[in-house]
Amino acid sequence: MKKATCLLLVTLLVILSSCNQQGSRLKNVTIYENDGTKEDIVLENQYLELRFFPETTEIILTEKATGIRWYSNPVGEDPLADTINKYLMRSLFSVEYADVSGIGQILYSIEQSVSLGAYNYKITDNTLEVNYTIGNLERTYVIPPAVPEERMLSFMDNMESGDISVVKAGYRLYDINNLRSNDNREELLALYPDLTRRNIYVLRSNTQEYLKVEYEHIFAAAGYTYEDYLDDVAYYPLVGGKERPAFNVTFRYSLEGNSLVLNIPFDKITYRAAYPMIRLSVLPYFGAGGLRDEGYLLVPDGSGALIYFNNGKQNQLTYGNFVYGWDEGLIRDAVINDNRAPFPVFGIQKNGNALLCIIEEGASYASVRADVSGLNSSYNNVYSRFDIVHSALMNISGRSDRAVYQYERGLPQDEGLTLRYITCKQNGYVGMAKEYRAWLVNKYPSLAKKQENGVPVAVEIPGAVNKTQHRLGIPFDLPLKLTSYKEAAGMIEDFAKFGWKNVNIKLNGWFNRSVDHSIPTSIKLISDLGSKTDFHKLVSSANNNGYNIYPEVDFMFMRDKKLFDGFNLYRDISRYVSHERIQRYPYSFVWFGERKRWGKLNYIARPVVTMSLIDNFVKEAGSLGLKNIAFRNIGSKLSGDYNEKWHVSREASIKMRQEKLAELDRNGIGIMLLSGHVYAAPWADFIVDMALDDQGFGITDVSVPFYPIVLHGLVPYTGKAINLAEDYTKNLLKIIESGAGLYFSFMTEETAVLQETKFRQFYANEYGKWVNDADVLYKQFTADFGRLYSQFITEHEILAPGITLTGYEDGTRVIINAGDYGFNYNNRYINADSYIVINRGDK
Repeated sequence: MKKATCLLLVTLLVILSSCNQQGSRLKNVTIYENDGTKEDIVLENQYLELRFFPETTEIILTEKATGIRWYSNPVGEDPLADTINKYLMRSLFSVEYADVSGIGQILYSIEQSVSLGAYNYKITDNTLEVNYTIGNLERTYVIPPAVPEERMLSFMDNMESGDISVVKAGYRLYDINNLRSNDNREELLALYPDLTRRNIYVLRSNTQEYLKVEYEHIFAAAGYTYEDYLDDVAYYPLVGGKERPAFNVTFRYSLEGNSLVLNIPFDKITYRAAYPMIRLSVLPYFGAGGLRDEGYLLVPDGSGALIYFNNGKQNQLTYGNFVYGWDEGLIRDAVINDNRAPFPVFGIQKNGNALLCIIEEGASYASVRADVSGLNSSYNNVYSRFDIVHSALMNISGRSDRAVYQYERGLPQDEGLTLRYITCKQNGYVGMAKEYRAWLVNKYPSLAKKQENGVPVAVEIPGAVNKTQHRLGIPFDLPLKLTSYKEAAGMIEDFAKFGWKNVNIKLNGWFNRSVDHSIPTSIKLISDLGSKTDFHKLVSSANNNGYNIYPEVDFMFMRDKKLFDGFNLYRDISRYVSHERIQRYPYSFVWFGERKRWGKLNYIARPVVTMSLIDNFVKEAGSLGLKNIAFRNIGSKLSGDYNEKWHVSREASIKMRQEKLAELDRNGIGIMLLSGHVYAAPWADFIVDMALDDQGFGITDVSVPFYPIVLHGLVPYTGKAINLAEDYTKNLLKIIESGAGLYFSFMTEETAVLQETKFRQFYANEYGKWVNDADVLYKQFTADFGRLYSQFITEHEILAPGITLTGYEDGTRVIINAGDYGFNYNNRYINADSYIVINRGDK
C-alpha cells in the first residue's frame, strides 16, 4: 500500500512539474479589490448606450433609436429557479475548474467574486475593462517557502545588501550537522529529503503578512518569478502549503457601430497551477426571454434551428453543440451522433427585436448552450461556453486505480475570446443572417458576390475502394474498381451532350489505391482504373467542355503507412495532451466504438505537416493537369495538436488553414470543400455536402436555412448527393428551400460489388439507373431557378408546419410544401411534396 501511494505521489509530482514547465506563461493570481464606487458608468456612440452597474457589474445595452434594452441578467427574483440557477442568472460568467484527479467545481461570478468585492474596473480609450478575481481569495505570496542554499545565494547575488539582511532575518538556514537541541531530525528529513546533502533556507512559520509582502518585492527585483515559486513548491510539496482554486478573468467592453464587442484576453486569464480553468461560460442570460415574452432562440444546429420561447420542452436535454465539431485532438471512446455547428453564431428574437452574437475570436473553443423555461428557471437563454485548458486521462492503471489527468500548457498568450453582439436592423433570423453576411463580406474581401447564373452542379465519381480479395487463396487488401478513368471521361461527355453547364467533377478514390487513400506524400494513379494516358484524357475531356475537375484528397487523416513514404510516425503525428500519438480506427455505426477489427488505423498529421503535404500535392498534381483540390477535411474537421514541443491550438490550426487557402486562391488553385465550415468558406469555389437541415435535437422546434441565406450569392453550395439521400423527395425540397445546387454521385459498376466492404455510402450510385433522371432534374432546376443563384436570399418565412417561402432579390418567391397535405397560398394550390415559383408581378 505504501509503495503504491509513493508511486502515485511521484506520478502526481511529475505531472504537476510538467504543468509548471508548461506554465512558463502562468502568472500568479491577482486579488482585485473594489473601491466601493456606486455611480453608473456609461459608454455610448451614435447607435448604442452601454450602462455598467459597479455594485453588481451587470450591464444594460440600449438601442438609442428605439429605446430597446438588452439586459445582461434577468430583473427580479425567479420563483422557479433553484439555488444554482439563481447564481448563474445573477452572474456575468462562470468558471469550471478541476484538479489532477479530474474533480472540480463551478464558480459563479456573483457569489465567488462580486459579492466579495474582488473586482475593479476602469475606462481606457472608450473601452470598459472589468477585472475579476473569482474563487478562494487567500493570497499566494511569490516567495520561496523553502529553497536550497546555493539557489538562495543565486538570488541574493541580485539583492541590495540591506535587502539581504531583511531576507536572512525571515529565513532560517538548516544544516543537518548543526541542528538545535529542540529540532526533530526525522521530521526535518521527511520535509526536506535532500537536507542530508545540502543546507536549506526555510521561511519562518511566524512571518507576518506585511513582511511577506516586503519579501515578495525583494525577490521579484532579484528575478524570482511565479514559475520559480511553482518549482519550489513542487520540490518541497509538504511545506509549500496547499494552493486554493482562484482565477483572474478580464472583460473588456467596447461599442462599434450597432455592436457591443466583448473581449476576454488570454493573457489576463490566470489560475493556480493545481487548479486549471477548464471551461468559461460567458454572459449566460444576456437578452434572455421570460414567460411573458414572445420569440425564439437561434442556434447553430446544422443549417440553423429555432427554439421557441416557452415551448414546453423543459424535460428535453439542454441544447449543446460544439462549434466546428469535436476537437479531433481529444480522446473519445465512442461516436453516437457527430453533431457540429458549422458557424459560430447564435441569436435571440424577442418581442420583435433581434440580437445576434458572432464569436469572432476563440470560436473553435466554443460550444453553444441553450435552454427553455419551465424546469430550472422562468427564462429562455442561449450563450457560449468555452473550453479553456484541455486535458487527457493518463494511463497509470498499473500503478494506481485513481484517475490522474494531464493538462496542457498554459494558454496561448496571443489569443483570446471575442464576442460581437449585434443589434439587428431587421428582426428575425433572416435579419440576423443578413447581419452575419455583411460581417463576413467586410472581414473577407475574397467573398465577393457572384455574377454567374445557371445551376451549380457537382458530380462525384468514385474510382476505386479497397476490398479484401483472394489471390491463390491468400487474402489481400486490393483496389476494387467502381469507375475507370475512361468511364469517367465518358460520363463527362454525356453531361456535355445533355447541355449541362457549370459542372464540377469531384474525383474520389482516384489515386493511392482507394477512397481511403494512403498517405499523400506522392501521387500514384490506380492501374486498375486505367493508364496515365487514360487519366490525361479524362482531364482533357473536362477542360474541353469547360468543366472543373476537383481531385479529392484527405490531408488530415493518414493511413496505410509504408516504409520510405516520407511520413514519420514520431515526428509528423499530432499528440494528445497525454503525449500519446493521435491514432484511432473508424467508429462503428452499430456499437459506436472504434472498429478495430474492420478498419484502417488513422493518424492525424500535425498541422504544419498538413500544410507541407498540400504544397507537395499541388506541385505533383500540376504534372497531371490538375489545377484544383477538393479538401475532404479542411472544411469539416478540426484538431489541436497538444504536443509539448510543437503545440498548436485549435484556433492556430484554423489560421494556418486560412492562410494556406488564401495562398492557393491567389495562385489560381480552385478549392472545393466538403461540409464547408465558415472559417474556410471565404476561399471556396464550391461547397458540397453542406448541412441544409438541422440535426434533430429534442429541444429545437424547427430548422431554418440560416447558413444558406448567409452564403447564397457568394459561394455555390449543395447538400448531400441527391441519389444518396435517405428520403429523395424531402431532400429535394430542402435543396429548393435552401437555394442549393445539384449534387450527384455516380459509378459505373453495380452496387452489388460493394458487398463485404465498408463503403456503404455508395449504395445507390449506379450511373445507368440515375443519369436520365439527373438530366430531367437539371433541366427543371435550370428553368425554375437558373437565374437565382447569383442573387442574395432576402426573405424566408415559415408559413405553416412544413410550408416555407424563400424570396430573392428580384422579387421571385418559391413556396415549398413539404407537408402531407395540399396548401393554398394566395389562391394558388400547392400539392403535398411540391413547390411553385412566383415571379415578380405574378399574382
